[in-house]
Amino acid sequence: MGHDRVAGRSSSEVRRLVPLLAVLAAIYLLMVGLSALDWGDNFWDIAGWRLRPPIFLLSQTDEGVALNWDSQRQILEQAAINIILGVGMTFVILTAGIDLSVGSLLAFCNVLFVVTAKAMLGRRMPGVLAFTGATAVCLLGGAFCGWINGAITVWGRVQSFIVTLGMLWAARGLAYVVAGRETQSLLISGAICYRLPIALALGSVAIAYFTLAYTPIGRYMYAVGGNLEASRLSGVPVNRVRILAFMISGFCAALAGIVSWVEVSTGTYLAGESRELYAIATVVIGGTSLMGGQGSVLGTLVGALIIAVLYKGLNTVGVDEMMQRVIMGTVIVAAALYDSMRRRPAGSI
Repeated sequence: MGHDRVAGRSSSEVRRLVPLLAVLAAIYLLMVGLSALDWGDNFWDIAGWRLRPPIFLLSQTDEGVALNWDSQRQILEQAAINIILGVGMTFVILTAGIDLSVGSLLAFCNVLFVVTAKAMLGRRMPGVLAFTGATAVCLLGGAFCGWINGAITVWGRVQSFIVTLGMLWAARGLAYVVAGRETQSLLISGAICYRLPIALALGSVAIAYFTLAYTPIGRYMYAVGGNLEASRLSGVPVNRVRILAFMISGFCAALAGIVSWVEVSTGTYLAGESRELYAIATVVIGGTSLMGGQGSVLGTLVGALIIAVLYKGLNTVGVDEMMQRVIMGTVIVAAALYDSMRRRPAGSI
């Protein structure tokens, strides 16, 4: 019976992913097409448009035109932090909560990692021991902050919006203090820089998918978000499940803090600003309902890729930052509207 429910949920997730994947493919092809236009100095001067190899997909080499692998890798690298934060946020939103603190927790854990590694090795490039120790401290710090969010939300009976809003401010301030009120630099090897972000992002998706699809914890997450009181009466440890969701979110924020260090070789309280908004957008675009009980990390992965492809494409084309925000805001509202219409009973207005 349990296996049938898991199979049914997996089949349902696949069906819901089809339109998302279609949207991702359409946006990708649109960006490829736009990048093939050389607009000159004036976009509206249609006569001045000239065709060129679509630099979003292809690049000009000495041997001719080849697939632009750097562009494809950059999309995945740019999506890495959003994917990791989105995975943690998916657990929280599945239980009908929200976590506004992940951007600040990213900064706090980013600083915690760098400061710990430097304390173990001074200013030298971190070795295996220092890297392992700093990683453990960083991940424990993120999970503990997530536990605080969950404990106050559950036992204090305070809305998660308010609790995590407070943590947003507190964690950013702690990051500033722990960093010694300045940016902390720490060297990194090229091999780590090249491989780690994408590996952590895809690894977190794989582990989260297995957890939600094939373990009791996953079933409890969906049950609590779908109907909290019914879950309680059915013997589900509701409080522990909700706290665990916030701990997973904090853990993922810590992972994202390590990725942030990999990208810029620094620990700073400025890291992760506004990332909580991107994480929520990633989850919503990916089809996870803000009402709880419905969604998947595979959808979150596709949502993060949609955002990354949009931003990479718009930057390639040369669209200014403010117009990019307009486009992204429109996409997020459209995704939320689609989710609302999908959940609305047939015949209702």
